[in-house]
Amino acid sequence: MTRVLSPGADRIVRPALLGVLFHDAIDGRPVHGHDLVVEAIDAWRADRPWRLNPSRSGVYGLHALRGVQTLHDRSTAPDDLLESPPPADRLSLRVRDLAGRYVATRLNPNWPSGDILRVPLYSAVTRPAPLGLGSLKVDLRRRTNTVLPACWAWLTLRLGASVLAEGPADEQGRAQLVFPLPKPREGLPHGSPATAEALLDWTVTLHARWHPDRRPNELPDWATLRAQPDMPLLQALGPDVPLAPLSLQAGVPLEAHRPPSSFVFVAD
Repeated sequence: MTRVLSPGADRIVRPALLGVLFHDAIDGRPVHGHDLVVEAIDAWRADRPWRLNPSRSGVYGLHALRGVQTLHDRSTAPDDLLESPPPADRLSLRVRDLAGRYVATRLNPNWPSGDILRVPLYSAVTRPAPLGLGSLKVDLRRRTNTVLPACWAWLTLRLGASVLAEGPADEQGRAQLVFPLPKPREGLPHGSPATAEALLDWTVTLHARWHPDRRPNELPDWATLRAQPDMPLLQALGPDVPLAPLSLQAGVPLEAHRPPSSFVFVAD
């Protein structure tokens, strides 16, 4: 039987094996468009990645995979889309930003999934920091070989027990953390002038998670970076000097290195 669809009432629904929505880690704004390249990689044919395109709502959908039968002829729950359980490591997504705004990543999602996977994107060092926000740039090197970058470290900037920002270093060990400034400090020692500079000055600390087995050409999943062991940061070598707390000031870019060195070292 042939049925004529009614405009505005009927719609074609195509089941998907996976849907991914990317958003800016700073403000949660959805990120999609021509500059964001999202490629699906099938481990069975790893040399033939293909690009996924976003829907009008910005969701990147994977609707088919070689050897996987999706059922379009009846109402189907996502978990029923496969004739047999999928290999856990068969599918991955490679994400790159041609505009240089975000650090590249590789995802290993669970599929099929009825829920949209929401993935944050973190600022690259080539991204101009938005006006009105604080930023920290750092270049990480290995303590045991200062020529080599401490690539794919996971960094956390803290104000006391609060996390101001977190994010990854790239394949060259470079990182930029962008974050809203904290609230002005409340109260100063008796007799101190309550100047704007004094109220907008905070002491923060930088922390790193990293594993020495990381390689620049192996694009990681964010989840694996967060699971790396804690590593001390050093501001100078020979003798080793631990990275001191940093002074964050409104309107002044925050730098972690200490001249004459332009690097911060990971004690590997």
